[in-house]
Amino acid sequence: MKRTPRIERDTPILPHVIAESIREEASVWLGQPLPRRWVRELIARANTVYAHNPRFRRNLRAAGDRGRDHLWVFMRHWLARLMWERRPQLYARMPASHTNGHPLPAKPAVGPRRLKVAGQTAPPARRYRPPTRNSAWAAAAHFHVA
Repeated sequence: MKRTPRIERDTPILPHVIAESIREEASVWLGQPLPRRWVRELIARANTVYAHNPRFRRNLRAAGDRGRDHLWVFMRHWLARLMWERRPQLYARMPASHTNGHPLPAKPAVGPRRLKVAGQTAPPARRYRPPTRNSAWAAAAHFHVA
């Protein structure tokens, strides 16, 4: 009898750890818990694709951390799909790069106007304004502005 390939048996990768980490990462970023059953669905999807797709199997068996990183990318993509299908309001709050498997960007813990230092608020950040065509400083500094 032929045995079905499974990620845990064939590689040192633990899909349940990756799936739980990705769910937790998205939950923290959104500030709202995501269903735990999605972890089971992500693991099942990973093992199904692993069993039926030789290229995916080859990528997960790659040397070093490449196989693990490959699974992280795909699980982020699959989680985005679950959110799109079942929780579109949460999916809309996620950055578009997460759908492509990129990690979530860091969220500032406190906004710059709320930051308190010795009882004072931080000054608002200055907005960058590109130079105009006839900027005097460019002429004085011998920079050509096109």
